[in-house]
Amino acid sequence: MSTWDLAPIRHHVRDLGAWLAIWSARSEPDAHARRCANHAIDAIDALLRDLHDLRARLVAEIRAADDASAARADALLHRRGGFARPRRSRCACCCNPAPG
Repeated sequence: MSTWDLAPIRHHVRDLGAWLAIWSARSEPDAHARRCANHAIDAIDALLRDLHDLRARLVAEIRAADDASAARADALLHRRGGFARPRRSRCACCCNPAPG
């Protein structure tokens, strides 16, 4: 079982809300609001990076879990005298040449 630290994502979203509010309430010219807009962009970039990292980790865990489930099913079938599913790197419908 894995743990998911979502605190950095929450932190970016919280900060983003504040900086966007300051930018929305600006009166031109407003150097502070402009700096807050830059901070908002930085927060969005960091948020996207963290979300991408989280997604990659989740995909890796899903694949590992699927592989483990398939291995358990194959072992069970083998023990019961059944058959194990063939492992294919290509699909059977269009990638394999027709016999003959």
